[in-house]
Amino acid sequence: MKFLAALFALLFANAASADCPLDLGRGTGWVVFSDHYMVAFRPEPIRIEVGQPFSLLFNVCTKSNSPAELLAVDAVMPEHKHAMNYRATIVAGPDGRYRVDGLVFHMPGRWELSIDVRAGEESERLTHDFILK
Repeated sequence: MKFLAALFALLFANAASADCPLDLGRGTGWVVFSDHYMVAFRPEPIRIEVGQPFSLLFNVCTKSNSPAELLAVDAVMPEHKHAMNYRATIVAGPDGRYRVDGLVFHMPGRWELSIDVRAGEESERLTHDFILK
């Protein structure tokens, strides 16, 4: 039990050490971590439908509390070896938030979202999988 409490405290301390709000509202969304970055995002509308345009709202931070930039967002279907039919546009908002518009998952299946971020000269690609039915 002490181990779980210590692990929780360590994880919470690391997440809280960066000034990065991981909740983007409505209590839904995902958080992707790497050694250097924390990326929180959620769809708008909340439910992603096949063939319907949607947006993603992002907050991108470094774990060392440095500003981070969202460079690109794309998605591929690895089993089918193709990407989306549309190019997403990134709109920077206040407080390090971003909105990515123009996303469309045009068929059901597994989609791998790639999220390219940068802080200073260091850039990295994070990924997250979606299963769309």
